[in-house]
Amino acid sequence: MDKKLNFSVFRFILSVILFLNFSIGVSQTSFKIIYCISEIELHGSVDNLDERGKQLTREVREQAKAVNYNLIATKEESFFEAEDKLQSDSDSPKTQMLIKLAKRFASFNEQVYSNYATDNIIFSKRLAGQDFKVKQKAYNFNWKISTSQKNILGYNAIQATGKYYNPVLNKEFSIEAWFVPSIPIQAGPDIFMGLPGLIVEVHLKGAVVTARKIDMIPNLKVQNIEDTNTLNEKEYEDIIGGLNKKLEQYLD
Repeated sequence: MDKKLNFSVFRFILSVILFLNFSIGVSQTSFKIIYCISEIELHGSVDNLDERGKQLTREVREQAKAVNYNLIATKEESFFEAEDKLQSDSDSPKTQMLIKLAKRFASFNEQVYSNYATDNIIFSKRLAGQDFKVKQKAYNFNWKISTSQKNILGYNAIQATGKYYNPVLNKEFSIEAWFVPSIPIQAGPDIFMGLPGLIVEVHLKGAVVTARKIDMIPNLKVQNIEDTNTLNEKEYEDIIGGLNKKLEQYLD
C-alpha cells in the first residue's frame, strides 16, 4: 500500500516538473511562422468575366502563392509583416502588379507589433497614399471555439469563429480561424490573435491565409514598432471616416 502511495506521489511530482519545464521552455522559445495566401475568395462568378478578366484572375491566383508573410512570436509578444517580394530584380512590372493585387485580397497591415502582457498592438498601414501608425488595445473577436478539427502542417488545428469591426470599410466581418493548442501562444497573422494556441489559418473576406512553415527557434528577437507619433483608435477611426466621406462625395 505504501509502495503504491509512494509511486503515485512520485508520478505526480514528475508530472509537475515536466509541466513546469515545458511551460518555461515555451516562454523562452520563439517561433518563426511563414504564412501564404492559400486561396483567393472572389465575390461573384468568374464565368461572368470576359476572357481577359478570367486570365487576369488566374494569374493573380498563381502569384498569390508567392506572397509570404512572416510572424516572429513568443509567449509575450510578436511582430508580423509581409516579405518585400516587390524588391526582387527578377520580377517584371507585370509580376509586381499581380503580387500587389494578390496582397489586396488579404488586406493586411504593413506591420503589426503585439504585446500580450499589456494587450496592446501597434500597426502601420498605408491608405490613400498616406502612412498611418496606430496604437490601440488588441481587437476583441469574441472567439467561439468549435469541435471541428483538421490537420495543418502535421498539427491538430481547432476551428474558432468570431467577429471584428473594420474601420476602413466601416463594416463588421465574421472571421474563421484555426489554431493549434499544442503551440500555446496567442499569436496569429496580422491583427488576428487571442486564442489558446497559435493561429495557423484565417478565412478572410477576400482570401484564406495559411501557415506554410513553422519553426521553433530559440532567442529570436521580436522587432518592435516605435510608439512615437502614433494615433489612438478614435483618432484613427475619425481620420478614416473623413477619408470615406471625401470618397463618397467624389463618387457622387
